[in-house]
Amino acid sequence: MRILVKRIFCTALAVWIAAIALCPAVSAAQQTQLSFLHVEGEQIVKENGERIVLRGTNFGGWGILEDWFCPFTDPAGEENIYQTLVERFGQDAVHALFQTYRSNWITEIDYQNVSSMGMNVIRLPLWYRNFQRDDNGTWYRKEDGSIDFSELDAVVALCRKYGLYLILDLHGLPGYQNDYDHCGKSKSMSLFDDTDEGRRYREVTLDFWVETAKHYADEPVIAMYDLMNEPLGTNITRDKSFKQTFWDFSDALYRAIRAVDSRHIITMEAIWDPSAIASPDVYGWENIVYQEHLYDVTNVSYLHKANEIRRARYNAPFYIGEFYPRGISSFDYLFSLFNKRDLNWTTWTYKGAGPGADNSPWFLYGSACVQKIDAQNDSYETLMEKWGAVLRTDSGAFSRTTFADYMQQFTDGTVDALSLYTFGILDSVGTRAQRDALRQDKLNAIKTTIRDWIRKLRTGDLL
Repeated sequence: MRILVKRIFCTALAVWIAAIALCPAVSAAQQTQLSFLHVEGEQIVKENGERIVLRGTNFGGWGILEDWFCPFTDPAGEENIYQTLVERFGQDAVHALFQTYRSNWITEIDYQNVSSMGMNVIRLPLWYRNFQRDDNGTWYRKEDGSIDFSELDAVVALCRKYGLYLILDLHGLPGYQNDYDHCGKSKSMSLFDDTDEGRRYREVTLDFWVETAKHYADEPVIAMYDLMNEPLGTNITRDKSFKQTFWDFSDALYRAIRAVDSRHIITMEAIWDPSAIASPDVYGWENIVYQEHLYDVTNVSYLHKANEIRRARYNAPFYIGEFYPRGISSFDYLFSLFNKRDLNWTTWTYKGAGPGADNSPWFLYGSACVQKIDAQNDSYETLMEKWGAVLRTDSGAFSRTTFADYMQQFTDGTVDALSLYTFGILDSVGTRAQRDALRQDKLNAIKTTIRDWIRKLRTGDLL
């Protein structure tokens, strides 16, 4: 096993080196395009004062897996299969396995695809376990003793090559920041607890962001640091008992990062409405972007959300980090509303694998035939094969969705005026055949989502 692990580590290192080697020195034109971003009032601007609106997608499933669109099965989250695999094969072998997965789930072709579609930003969901051995904050390190950010460095290099900004999103924190599987393990939130354990988790998270910010302090490709994905989940507005701890911890993270990195934007997640987190003047925050995630069911409710943002008067930009038009809401209206209001946005999510994923508007690329791993029974070699080259977008197992072609028409800021002023009843962007196909794909995706909810209700993992 030691020989196998060593061989895998060497292979992974070779992949990283090759990826970085593929990226030429930044040209003068690229350097101008990917200059440091900062906030001026309600706008994000480049160093030369040129305004930019960020429009792109999430590389969901890269750093943290969700079983409804990733090649594993456990509705409670990634932590369970991770620990099962560690018990079977050991920590180093599992770390190498997940590195193999990440090196195949997203490859250079995906950055090229995003860039060719006219997008300018990628939000990259991360799990602390990508970089740390345990929830005590024990970093994976290189032979020289430095923290191993090699995988993330390769991502930065490819973003630079294709003219894409990068948002670092800590999607899964030690201690878990909400009770949902997408943070790593459902029903396990203890990050905000007033206990020694909760305080230790917060210290580990502080260290994570300080070391990450130190490493990337001079990197203009990084657009923002996204401190905590969906902190508290639905409890952010329903349960007030954690509110002060959440606000104070957000400020502690802000100040710890600012002590080592004064230039990068920090995005604070209000998730569902602006009042869920403090306005800038409460703590004196500067160079801040506020973020919401929108999964509403009608176009009218999306208009209400956009008006809430306008009424907040935070004098800061807003960014829709994740969204999907559930129910009778529609993509044409969402894209038009966001573009009309100059709201920054990233779709959830770039690619997915599972039933119906090949034509689901949740994804730009999807596969219905990729095999999911069996963490309890698959051999290590079988796991490496299932998480190997077959997961690559250009492997032949994935296809581009109708949604990808439709979305591409809005990445330049296009507004479908007909849709906007009829609340999505009428629309004019794209061909009729394309719009009809997208509506049918959305109906099929609703059926898939309902089946997934029923499954999670049965296992107790849907709150």
